[in-house]
Amino acid sequence: MRWLPVLSTNSLSAQPPDAGGEDAGPPETALVEEAGGAAAAAAVPFEKRVYLEVFGCQMNKLDAELMVACLEEQGYRLTGDIRDAGVILYNTCAVREHAETRVFSKVGALRRLKERRPEVVVGVLGCSAQNHGEAIFRRYPHVGLLCGPGEFLRLPELIARSRRTGRVSALDLGGDVAFERRRNLGPSRHQAFVSVMRGCDMACTYCVVPRTRGPEVSRPVQEIVEEARALVAGGVRDITLLGQTVNSYGKGLAAGRRIGLHHVLEELDRIPGLDRVRFVTSHPRFMSPDLVAAMADLETVCEYLHLPVQSGSDAVLRRMRRAHDMDHYRRIVDACRERVPAVGLATDIIVGFCGETEDEFRETIRLMEEVRYQGAFIFKYSVRPGTRAAQFGDDVPVETKRERNQILLALQKRISLEIHRQAV
Repeated sequence: MRWLPVLSTNSLSAQPPDAGGEDAGPPETALVEEAGGAAAAAAVPFEKRVYLEVFGCQMNKLDAELMVACLEEQGYRLTGDIRDAGVILYNTCAVREHAETRVFSKVGALRRLKERRPEVVVGVLGCSAQNHGEAIFRRYPHVGLLCGPGEFLRLPELIARSRRTGRVSALDLGGDVAFERRRNLGPSRHQAFVSVMRGCDMACTYCVVPRTRGPEVSRPVQEIVEEARALVAGGVRDITLLGQTVNSYGKGLAAGRRIGLHHVLEELDRIPGLDRVRFVTSHPRFMSPDLVAAMADLETVCEYLHLPVQSGSDAVLRRMRRAHDMDHYRRIVDACRERVPAVGLATDIIVGFCGETEDEFRETIRLMEEVRYQGAFIFKYSVRPGTRAAQFGDDVPVETKRERNQILLALQKRISLEIHRQAV
Protein backbone atom coordinates (compact mmCIF):
# COMPACT_ATOMS: atom_id res chain seq x y z
CA MET A 1 0.00 0.00 0.00
CA ARG A 2 1.31 3.47 -0.95
CA TRP A 3 0.26 7.02 -0.20
CA LEU A 4 0.59 9.77 -2.78
CA PRO A 5 0.57 13.56 -2.33
CA VAL A 6 -1.95 15.09 -4.70
CA LEU A 7 -3.44 18.54 -5.02
CA SER A 8 -6.32 18.85 -2.58
CA THR A 9 -9.71 19.15 -4.27
CA ASN A 10 -11.88 18.96 -1.16
CA SER A 11 -10.43 21.67 1.07
CA LEU A 12 -12.96 23.77 2.98
CA SER A 13 -10.76 26.86 2.87
CA ALA A 14 -12.62 30.08 2.26
CA GLN A 15 -9.62 31.38 0.33
CA PRO A 16 -9.09 30.74 -3.41
CA PRO A 17 -6.27 28.38 -4.42
CA ASP A 18 -2.85 30.01 -4.61
CA ALA A 19 -2.30 31.12 -8.18
CA GLY A 20 1.46 31.04 -7.89
CA GLY A 21 3.74 33.93 -8.74
CA GLU A 22 5.82 36.24 -6.67
CA ASP A 23 5.46 34.75 -3.22
CA ALA A 24 4.08 31.32 -3.91
CA GLY A 25 5.95 28.25 -2.79
CA PRO A 26 5.02 24.70 -3.68
CA PRO A 27 1.28 24.07 -3.22
CA GLU A 28 0.11 22.22 -0.19
CA THR A 29 -0.77 18.58 -0.77
CA ALA A 30 -3.31 16.21 0.63
CA LEU A 31 -2.17 12.63 1.12
CA VAL A 32 -4.43 9.96 -0.37
CA GLU A 33 -3.98 6.37 -1.40
CA GLU A 34 -2.58 5.54 -4.82
CA ALA A 35 -5.26 2.99 -5.56
CA GLY A 36 -8.43 1.91 -3.84
CA GLY A 37 -8.31 4.90 -1.50
CA ALA A 38 -12.03 5.32 -1.04
CA ALA A 39 -12.55 1.60 -0.49
CA ALA A 40 -9.68 1.37 2.00
CA ALA A 41 -10.98 4.33 4.00
CA ALA A 42 -14.54 3.02 3.91
CA ALA A 43 -13.35 -0.30 5.30
CA VAL A 44 -12.40 1.26 8.64
CA PRO A 45 -14.61 3.11 11.15
CA PHE A 46 -15.18 6.83 10.64
CA GLU A 47 -12.90 7.74 13.56
CA LYS A 48 -10.02 5.91 11.84
CA ARG A 49 -10.25 7.88 8.58
CA VAL A 50 -7.60 10.60 8.32
CA TYR A 51 -7.36 13.60 6.03
CA LEU A 52 -3.76 14.90 6.08
CA GLU A 53 -2.63 18.05 4.29
CA VAL A 54 1.04 19.04 4.10
CA PHE A 55 2.62 22.50 3.74
CA GLY A 56 6.19 23.62 3.28
CA CYS A 57 9.57 22.04 2.70
CA GLN A 58 10.82 18.56 1.84
CA MET A 59 11.40 17.90 5.55
CA ASN A 60 7.69 18.41 6.17
CA LYS A 61 6.83 16.00 3.39
CA LEU A 62 9.17 13.39 4.86
CA ASP A 63 7.65 13.96 8.31
CA ALA A 64 4.23 13.34 6.76
CA GLU A 65 5.41 9.98 5.41
CA LEU A 66 6.55 9.00 8.90
CA MET A 67 3.22 10.16 10.34
CA VAL A 68 1.29 8.08 7.83
CA ALA A 69 3.36 5.01 8.64
CA CYS A 70 2.73 5.23 12.39
CA LEU A 71 -0.99 5.92 11.86
CA GLU A 72 -1.31 2.99 9.46
CA GLU A 73 0.24 0.67 12.05
CA GLN A 74 -2.62 1.57 14.38
CA GLY A 75 -5.33 0.87 11.81
CA TYR A 76 -5.90 4.37 10.41
CA ARG A 77 -6.45 4.91 6.69
CA LEU A 78 -6.16 8.09 4.64
CA THR A 79 -9.04 9.62 2.76
CA GLY A 80 -8.85 12.31 0.08
CA ASP A 81 -12.25 13.70 1.09
CA ILE A 82 -12.11 16.01 4.09
CA ARG A 83 -15.85 15.48 4.68
CA ASP A 84 -15.29 11.76 5.10
CA ALA A 85 -12.59 12.12 7.77
CA GLY A 86 -12.87 11.55 11.48
CA VAL A 87 -9.42 13.10 11.89
CA ILE A 88 -8.29 16.22 9.99
CA LEU A 89 -4.58 17.06 10.27
CA TYR A 90 -2.49 19.92 8.87
CA ASN A 91 1.29 19.53 8.90
CA THR A 92 2.38 23.16 8.82
CA CYS A 93 5.25 25.48 7.89
CA ALA A 94 6.15 28.60 9.90
CA VAL A 95 9.04 29.94 7.80
CA ARG A 96 6.97 32.57 5.97
CA GLU A 97 3.87 34.50 6.92
CA HIS A 98 2.23 33.55 3.61
CA ALA A 99 2.40 29.83 4.40
CA GLU A 100 0.91 30.31 7.88
CA THR A 101 -1.88 32.51 6.52
CA ARG A 102 -2.86 29.75 4.09
CA VAL A 103 -2.99 27.02 6.69
CA PHE A 104 -4.82 29.04 9.34
CA SER A 105 -7.40 30.06 6.76
CA LYS A 106 -8.08 26.36 6.23
CA VAL A 107 -8.16 25.67 9.97
CA GLY A 108 -10.63 28.51 10.55
CA ALA A 109 -12.92 27.19 7.82
CA LEU A 110 -13.35 23.92 9.76
CA ARG A 111 -15.27 25.55 12.62
CA ARG A 112 -18.71 24.84 11.17
CA LEU A 113 -17.78 21.27 10.24
CA LYS A 114 -16.68 20.70 13.83
CA GLU A 115 -19.98 22.14 15.10
CA ARG A 116 -21.91 19.68 12.92
CA ARG A 117 -19.66 16.75 13.77
CA PRO A 118 -18.12 17.32 17.23
CA GLU A 119 -16.52 13.85 17.16
CA VAL A 120 -14.07 14.99 14.45
CA VAL A 121 -10.53 15.65 15.74
CA VAL A 122 -8.87 18.70 14.17
CA GLY A 123 -5.07 18.82 14.57
CA VAL A 124 -2.39 21.39 13.79
CA LEU A 125 1.01 19.73 13.49
CA GLY A 126 4.58 20.75 12.80
CA CYS A 127 6.34 24.10 12.88
CA SER A 128 3.33 26.42 13.24
CA ALA A 129 2.08 24.36 16.17
CA GLN A 130 5.50 24.67 17.80
CA ASN A 131 5.74 28.36 16.90
CA HIS A 132 2.36 29.51 18.26
CA GLY A 133 1.75 26.85 20.88
CA GLU A 134 -1.51 26.88 22.82
CA ALA A 135 -2.42 30.32 21.50
CA ILE A 136 -3.87 28.28 18.61
CA PHE A 137 -6.43 26.79 21.01
CA ARG A 138 -7.54 30.28 22.02
CA ARG A 139 -7.80 31.51 18.44
CA TYR A 140 -9.38 28.32 17.07
CA PRO A 141 -11.39 26.64 19.86
CA HIS A 142 -12.40 23.81 17.52
CA VAL A 143 -8.77 22.60 17.29
CA GLY A 144 -8.28 19.63 19.59
CA LEU A 145 -4.68 18.59 18.91
CA LEU A 146 -1.34 20.40 18.74
CA CYS A 147 1.77 18.41 17.92
CA GLY A 148 5.24 19.77 17.23
CA PRO A 149 7.98 18.26 15.04
CA GLY A 150 9.48 16.43 18.01
CA GLU A 151 6.45 14.31 18.92
CA PHE A 152 4.55 13.40 15.75
CA LEU A 153 5.24 9.68 16.13
CA ARG A 154 2.86 9.82 19.11
CA LEU A 155 -0.03 10.80 16.84
CA PRO A 156 -2.23 7.70 17.44
CA GLU A 157 -1.97 8.18 21.21
CA LEU A 158 -2.55 11.95 20.93
CA ILE A 159 -5.62 11.51 18.73
CA ALA A 160 -7.12 9.08 21.24
CA ARG A 161 -6.41 11.46 24.13
CA SER A 162 -7.96 14.37 22.23
CA ARG A 163 -11.15 12.35 21.79
CA ARG A 164 -11.27 11.67 25.53
CA THR A 165 -10.29 15.07 26.88
CA GLY A 166 -11.17 17.52 24.10
CA ARG A 167 -7.69 19.01 23.81
CA VAL A 168 -4.13 17.74 23.90
CA SER A 169 -0.83 19.52 23.33
CA ALA A 170 2.52 17.82 22.60
CA LEU A 171 5.28 20.36 21.98
CA ASP A 172 8.40 18.82 23.50
CA LEU A 173 11.30 19.30 21.09
CA GLY A 174 13.40 16.93 23.18
CA GLY A 175 11.33 13.97 22.06
CA ASP A 176 13.15 10.98 20.55
CA VAL A 177 12.04 11.09 16.91
CA ALA A 178 12.80 7.89 15.01
CA PHE A 179 13.83 8.70 11.44
CA GLU A 180 14.20 5.26 9.99
CA ARG A 181 11.66 3.63 7.73
CA ARG A 182 11.81 0.52 5.61
CA ARG A 183 9.58 1.55 2.73
CA ASN A 184 8.95 4.59 0.61
CA LEU A 185 5.55 6.28 0.97
CA GLY A 186 6.38 9.28 -1.22
CA PRO A 187 4.89 10.41 -4.53
CA SER A 188 7.38 8.47 -6.68
CA ARG A 189 8.20 4.78 -6.40
CA HIS A 190 11.78 5.46 -7.42
CA GLN A 191 12.61 8.66 -5.49
CA ALA A 192 12.78 9.15 -1.73
CA PHE A 193 13.83 11.66 0.91
CA VAL A 194 16.14 10.53 3.71
CA SER A 195 16.79 12.71 6.73
CA VAL A 196 20.42 12.80 7.88
CA MET A 197 19.81 15.31 10.68
CA ARG A 198 17.15 17.43 12.34
CA GLY A 199 17.14 20.89 13.86
CA CYS A 200 19.43 23.88 13.40
CA ASP A 201 22.16 25.54 15.47
CA MET A 202 22.40 28.73 13.41
CA ALA A 203 21.14 32.12 14.58
CA CYS A 204 19.85 33.83 11.43
CA THR A 205 17.87 36.81 12.68
CA TYR A 206 14.89 36.25 10.37
CA CYS A 207 14.37 32.52 10.97
CA VAL A 208 12.09 30.56 13.33
CA VAL A 209 13.53 27.11 12.53
CA PRO A 210 15.85 26.78 15.56
CA ARG A 211 12.85 27.48 17.78
CA THR A 212 10.40 25.25 15.92
CA ARG A 213 12.71 22.27 15.24
CA GLY A 214 15.21 22.52 18.08
CA PRO A 215 18.99 22.07 18.13
CA GLU A 216 20.87 20.12 15.52
CA VAL A 217 21.02 16.33 15.89
CA SER A 218 22.79 14.09 13.36
CA ARG A 219 22.00 10.45 12.70
CA PRO A 220 24.74 7.80 12.70
CA VAL A 221 26.16 7.04 9.25
CA GLN A 222 25.31 3.34 9.43
CA GLU A 223 21.69 4.03 10.34
CA ILE A 224 21.31 6.25 7.26
CA VAL A 225 22.96 3.64 5.05
CA GLU A 226 20.71 0.85 6.35
CA GLU A 227 17.61 2.92 5.62
CA ALA A 228 18.89 3.69 2.13
CA ARG A 229 19.56 -0.01 1.47
CA ALA A 230 16.01 -0.90 2.53
CA LEU A 231 14.56 1.80 0.27
CA VAL A 232 16.66 0.67 -2.69
CA ALA A 233 15.53 -2.91 -2.11
CA GLY A 234 11.97 -1.59 -2.46
CA GLY A 235 12.66 0.05 -5.82
CA VAL A 236 14.07 3.48 -4.92
CA ARG A 237 16.88 4.61 -7.23
CA ASP A 238 17.12 8.33 -6.42
CA ILE A 239 17.64 9.61 -2.86
CA THR A 240 17.73 13.19 -1.60
CA LEU A 241 19.40 13.69 1.79
CA LEU A 242 17.69 16.30 3.96
CA GLY A 243 18.86 18.61 6.72
CA GLN A 244 18.20 22.20 7.73
CA THR A 245 21.93 22.83 7.17
CA VAL A 246 22.68 19.48 5.64
CA ASN A 247 26.41 20.06 5.13
CA SER A 248 26.96 20.70 8.85
CA TYR A 249 26.07 17.03 9.38
CA GLY A 250 28.18 15.04 11.82
CA LYS A 251 28.42 17.12 14.99
CA GLY A 252 29.01 14.98 18.07
CA LEU A 253 28.77 11.64 16.30
CA ALA A 254 32.23 10.30 17.16
CA ALA A 255 34.56 11.47 19.92
CA GLY A 256 37.93 12.45 18.54
CA ARG A 257 36.87 11.91 14.93
CA ARG A 258 35.48 14.38 12.43
CA ILE A 259 32.44 12.98 10.64
CA GLY A 260 31.07 14.88 7.65
CA LEU A 261 28.38 14.56 4.99
CA HIS A 262 30.98 13.28 2.53
CA HIS A 263 31.29 10.11 4.64
CA VAL A 264 27.58 9.44 4.12
CA LEU A 265 27.89 10.09 0.39
CA GLU A 266 30.85 7.71 0.10
CA GLU A 267 28.89 4.91 1.78
CA LEU A 268 25.76 5.50 -0.31
CA ASP A 269 27.85 5.46 -3.47
CA ARG A 270 28.61 1.79 -2.74
CA ILE A 271 24.96 0.66 -2.69
CA PRO A 272 24.10 -1.39 -5.80
CA GLY A 273 20.98 -0.12 -7.55
CA LEU A 274 21.17 3.43 -6.18
CA ASP A 275 21.70 5.68 -9.20
CA ARG A 276 21.43 9.25 -7.93
CA VAL A 277 22.05 11.06 -4.63
CA ARG A 278 21.39 14.73 -3.86
CA PHE A 279 21.53 16.76 -0.66
CA VAL A 280 19.71 19.91 0.49
CA THR A 281 19.97 22.51 1.92
CA SER A 282 23.62 23.51 2.31
CA HIS A 283 24.96 26.50 4.24
CA PRO A 284 27.94 28.45 2.85
CA ARG A 285 29.69 28.31 6.22
CA PHE A 286 29.97 24.50 6.11
CA MET A 287 31.04 23.86 2.53
CA SER A 288 34.23 21.80 2.75
CA PRO A 289 36.75 20.64 0.11
CA ASP A 290 35.78 17.05 1.01
CA LEU A 291 32.15 17.71 0.07
CA VAL A 292 33.11 19.39 -3.20
CA ALA A 293 35.37 16.42 -3.95
CA ALA A 294 32.47 14.03 -3.29
CA MET A 295 30.38 15.84 -5.91
CA ALA A 296 33.28 15.65 -8.34
CA ASP A 297 34.38 12.06 -7.75
CA LEU A 298 31.43 9.92 -6.67
CA GLU A 299 29.44 8.39 -9.50
CA THR A 300 26.02 8.60 -7.86
CA VAL A 301 26.30 12.14 -6.42
CA CYS A 302 24.55 14.64 -8.68
CA GLU A 303 26.45 17.71 -9.87
CA TYR A 304 24.00 20.02 -8.17
CA LEU A 305 24.33 22.33 -5.17
CA HIS A 306 21.57 24.32 -3.50
CA LEU A 307 23.52 27.03 -1.65
CA PRO A 308 21.32 29.82 -0.22
CA VAL A 309 22.99 33.23 -0.28
CA GLN A 310 19.92 35.26 0.89
CA SER A 311 21.50 38.57 -0.18
CA GLY A 312 24.42 39.80 -2.27
CA SER A 313 25.19 42.56 0.22
CA ASP A 314 27.63 42.06 3.10
CA ALA A 315 25.77 44.69 5.14
CA VAL A 316 22.48 42.81 4.78
CA LEU A 317 24.17 39.48 5.55
CA ARG A 318 25.54 40.97 8.78
CA ARG A 319 22.04 42.10 9.80
CA MET A 320 20.80 38.61 8.96
CA ARG A 321 23.68 37.02 10.96
CA ARG A 322 24.26 34.61 8.12
CA ALA A 323 27.81 33.72 9.25
CA HIS A 324 29.26 34.18 5.75
CA ASP A 325 30.23 37.13 3.59
CA MET A 326 30.28 37.54 -0.16
CA ASP A 327 34.01 36.96 -0.50
CA HIS A 328 33.62 33.56 1.20
CA TYR A 329 30.55 32.75 -0.91
CA ARG A 330 32.30 33.59 -4.18
CA ARG A 331 35.29 31.42 -3.22
CA ILE A 332 32.92 28.47 -2.68
CA VAL A 333 31.34 29.01 -6.10
CA ASP A 334 34.78 29.21 -7.73
CA ALA A 335 35.97 26.04 -5.95
CA CYS A 336 32.84 24.13 -7.02
CA ARG A 337 33.16 25.18 -10.64
CA GLU A 338 36.87 24.38 -10.69
CA ARG A 339 36.29 20.79 -9.46
CA VAL A 340 32.84 20.30 -11.02
CA PRO A 341 32.67 22.47 -14.16
CA ALA A 342 29.11 21.42 -15.01
CA VAL A 343 27.73 21.96 -11.49
CA GLY A 344 24.20 23.32 -11.38
CA LEU A 345 23.89 26.01 -8.70
CA ALA A 346 20.65 27.08 -7.05
CA THR A 347 19.99 29.53 -4.24
CA ASP A 348 17.49 31.25 -1.95
CA ILE A 349 17.17 35.04 -1.82
CA ILE A 350 15.18 37.32 0.49
CA VAL A 351 14.31 40.79 -0.81
CA GLY A 352 13.27 43.70 1.37
CA PHE A 353 14.97 42.55 4.56
CA CYS A 354 15.09 45.16 7.32
CA GLY A 355 16.92 48.28 6.15
CA GLU A 356 17.73 47.00 2.65
CA THR A 357 18.72 50.01 0.54
CA GLU A 358 18.58 50.32 -3.22
CA ASP A 359 22.36 49.97 -3.41
CA GLU A 360 22.26 46.79 -1.28
CA PHE A 361 19.57 45.37 -3.53
CA ARG A 362 21.69 46.17 -6.59
CA GLU A 363 24.48 44.07 -5.09
CA THR A 364 22.15 41.07 -5.17
CA ILE A 365 21.37 41.76 -8.83
CA ARG A 366 25.10 41.88 -9.60
CA LEU A 367 25.64 38.57 -7.79
CA MET A 368 22.90 36.82 -9.77
CA GLU A 369 24.31 38.11 -13.06
CA GLU A 370 27.79 36.98 -12.01
CA VAL A 371 26.97 33.50 -10.65
CA ARG A 372 24.19 32.73 -13.12
CA TYR A 373 22.18 30.34 -10.99
CA GLN A 374 20.33 27.50 -12.62
CA GLY A 375 17.39 28.34 -10.36
CA ALA A 376 16.51 30.56 -7.42
CA PHE A 377 13.76 30.69 -4.80
CA ILE A 378 13.05 34.38 -4.25
CA PHE A 379 10.92 35.60 -1.34
CA LYS A 380 9.72 38.90 0.05
CA TYR A 381 10.77 39.32 3.68
CA SER A 382 8.00 38.87 6.22
CA VAL A 383 8.40 39.38 9.96
CA ARG A 384 8.38 36.20 12.03
CA PRO A 385 7.30 36.86 15.63
CA GLY A 386 9.90 35.86 18.19
CA THR A 387 12.89 36.29 15.86
CA ARG A 388 15.60 38.84 16.48
CA ALA A 389 14.76 40.64 13.23
CA ALA A 390 11.26 41.30 14.54
CA GLN A 391 12.88 43.92 16.78
CA PHE A 392 14.65 45.68 13.87
CA GLY A 393 11.58 47.21 12.26
CA ASP A 394 10.12 46.05 8.95
CA ASP A 395 10.92 49.34 7.21
CA VAL A 396 11.02 48.41 3.52
CA PRO A 397 7.64 49.33 1.97
CA VAL A 398 5.49 46.51 0.66
CA GLU A 399 5.46 47.99 -2.84
CA THR A 400 9.27 48.17 -2.85
CA LYS A 401 9.48 44.51 -1.79
CA ARG A 402 7.06 43.53 -4.52
CA GLU A 403 8.98 45.49 -7.16
CA ARG A 404 12.35 44.00 -6.12
CA ASN A 405 10.84 40.53 -6.05
CA GLN A 406 9.58 40.90 -9.61
CA ILE A 407 12.92 42.27 -10.82
CA LEU A 408 14.80 39.23 -9.49
CA LEU A 409 12.19 36.77 -10.76
CA ALA A 410 12.47 38.26 -14.26
CA LEU A 411 16.27 38.21 -14.09
CA GLN A 412 16.35 34.57 -12.97
CA LYS A 413 13.85 33.58 -15.66
CA ARG A 414 16.12 35.10 -18.30
CA ILE A 415 19.26 33.44 -16.93
CA SER A 416 17.56 30.04 -16.59
CA LEU A 417 16.28 30.24 -20.15
CA GLU A 418 19.74 31.08 -21.47
CA ILE A 419 21.27 28.14 -19.55
CA HIS A 420 18.58 25.78 -20.83
CA ARG A 421 19.03 26.92 -24.45
CA GLN A 422 22.68 25.96 -24.24
CA ALA A 423 21.57 22.38 -23.65
CA VAL A 424 19.36 22.22 -26.76
